Amino acid sequence: MVLVASNPAVPVAPLPTRATGADLVLAGRPAGREHRRAWEQLITPRSMHVVRREFVADDLRVLATRIAGRSVGLVLSGGAARACAHLGVLEELEAAGVTVDRFAGTSMGAIIAALAASGLDAAGVDAQIYEHFVRKSHGDYTLPSKGLIRGKRTQSTLRTIFGDHLVEELPKHFRCVSVDLLARRPVVHRQGPLADVVGCSMRLPFLYAPLPYGGTLHVDGGVLDNVPVTTLVGKDGPLIAVNVASGGNPSPASGGHRRGKPRVPGLTDTLLRTMTISSAMASEKVLAQADLVIKPNPIGVGLMEYHQIDRAREAGRIAAREALPQIMELVHG
Repeated sequence: MVLVASNPAVPVAPLPTRATGADLVLAGRPAGREHRRAWEQLITPRSMHVVRREFVADDLRVLATRIAGRSVGLVLSGGAARACAHLGVLEELEAAGVTVDRFAGTSMGAIIAALAASGLDAAGVDAQIYEHFVRKSHGDYTLPSKGLIRGKRTQSTLRTIFGDHLVEELPKHFRCVSVDLLARRPVVHRQGPLADVVGCSMRLPFLYAPLPYGGTLHVDGGVLDNVPVTTLVGKDGPLIAVNVASGGNPSPASGGHRRGKPRVPGLTDTLLRTMTISSAMASEKVLAQADLVIKPNPIGVGLMEYHQIDRAREAGRIAAREALPQIMELVHG
């Protein structure tokens, strides 16, 4: 661990080689963004903690639990509207007194994880999702030369929610995943503007045009890693993954069953389910690395049916309640 306790300026003298890849803790006088970036470039830390003067007790608790290996991590899968089940899981964890200090997510799970990592309680996260994804539409449709939806409205919404905040400024640990379309590989976002990195993770191919960021093009992380457990695996503490089932029975409006025969789902449902097939097949190996997997199944909620947030949320509550004995044993055992 490298502790910067007073002057945030980067030292002229070289640091010991063992400092590279260590945990970085910035305390004392507030460090500006340029100082944080300079320290990051100097030691490439495994993680960075900023101890804020106005929240010393909270920030030290977060740091202490990680050092002790008792920091609870929560990984939230993608799943579009069905991922609103995560809201119910957050509610139940909060009601049970479980404090989560590390978050990771993909696609819709990424924005919910980012909101929680920013310090909002379960009700605050829920209110943001309802306001921006249920009450307001993101369907700025265009001709399908690049994507059915341009995505400008979604990016504008993310900027409204997160402003110019950076991942590395969050009071709690946060990671999200996108796919580099040019390099054809997953990208784990550990720093940068929240609105941009979360936007990268939410760019569903075909539905949205790829998002240019960092010199490349990004599409939805769910294509390759819909439950990014590996981003939080380590010795920091117990890890809980929430995998929202992409299957289940769609609602009649999106293509359910009629007289024993499956109805053809809508275009967006078909695209989303098709895109995540390979990711779903690979997820079992990934999920095995979590200490506990919660599997809400919001039956009757189509992938783009955000108006069914209540049904999705309740599915999350039910799944979390069923897993509560295991959760408490994991956290307090």
